[in-house]
Amino acid sequence: MLRIRAHQRYAVRREVAILRGVRRVGSGLLVEISQEGCRIGCVMPADMFPEPIENGEVLVVAPEGADPFEGRVRWSGNGTLGFRLVRAFHHHELDRLIRTCRGEFDTPEAREYGT
Repeated sequence: MLRIRAHQRYAVRREVAILRGVRRVGSGLLVEISQEGCRIGCVMPADMFPEPIENGEVLVVAPEGADPFEGRVRWSGNGTLGFRLVRAFHHHELDRLIRTCRGEFDTPEAREYGT
């Protein structure tokens, strides 16, 4: 079956914190991003007695080394969360996030020169 999507998806790899307001509720690995959504795998709760993450809930996704963004949980299952962004990324924001998540700014030289 062919699925047609509104926006191209990009494969990335970056650790993220998942926040409910300012409280960390979990962590995971950002594995896919688009202009209006993202997918996080390997989701782990932040403590031993986690409050469940509900579909429809707005949470903050905070990728390591990048600006956090808000997303509404669209689906969950098998340690994976799918989000629709509260505010779609502008093209330059999406490009910067993809490059960050792919490690382009991880070297000391890149951080120093802000490439």
